[in-house]
Amino acid sequence: MKLRFAFLFALALVTSVSAQTDKITETKDSLTIGRAADKLAFFGGTAVTQPESANQTALTDSTGGSVANATLAATAGISTLSIPVQLTAMTTSAADLVTEFVPGYKFKILGVSFATTKLGTGSGATQTINLEIGTTDVTGGVVNPTLASTDTLGEITAGTSITAANTGSATDSISVEVAASGTVFTAGDGVLLITIQNMDVQDNTAKTAELANALRGALVDLNAILGAAE
Repeated sequence: MKLRFAFLFALALVTSVSAQTDKITETKDSLTIGRAADKLAFFGGTAVTQPESANQTALTDSTGGSVANATLAATAGISTLSIPVQLTAMTTSAADLVTEFVPGYKFKILGVSFATTKLGTGSGATQTINLEIGTTDVTGGVVNPTLASTDTLGEITAGTSITAANTGSATDSISVEVAASGTVFTAGDGVLLITIQNMDVQDNTAKTAELANALRGALVDLNAILGAAE
């Protein structure tokens, strides 16, 4: 009787060990953990089966960009707003050249300049143009087209450096204002070039980078991939 009990206990123990070790398969050159239908979890999480969704498909990179640099560019999301300006339309009174244009995304104004497309004329002609977000003037970004700065086709009149009050939300507007007391042009046209950055793009890129680095760090800590820890 005792012999029979010992035999059954040993058989049950071997069966139990076998049931566990068949989830780990070791060969000369590899180690496999789990089978196709097994659930797996780390650090006390809820075990799940291997994802099989079509959403696991690898991304196709058609961007044409370089992957050589691991530093994400600070210039992502930058574009240029081009606003035609008739120099003769500006008088000696303050006025809006553009009133409350809403880009529709979180933004940051980086710079502004004026490109001459038709030569300016008019004795002592000069005008001062500035930008406004909502009801607040941008600090800097003042452009001063003059007779001398518009005497060559394609000439660029740079605005002053922008230092503050240059950000807006998705619902904020941009206005272009001309100051009072200018001296009128009798001819001349150009394009106001506003360099603007879509900060939604920057925010999305930053968050994606944060999550990618967290995933990478976890894989490095688990020794699943090679690399220096964060």
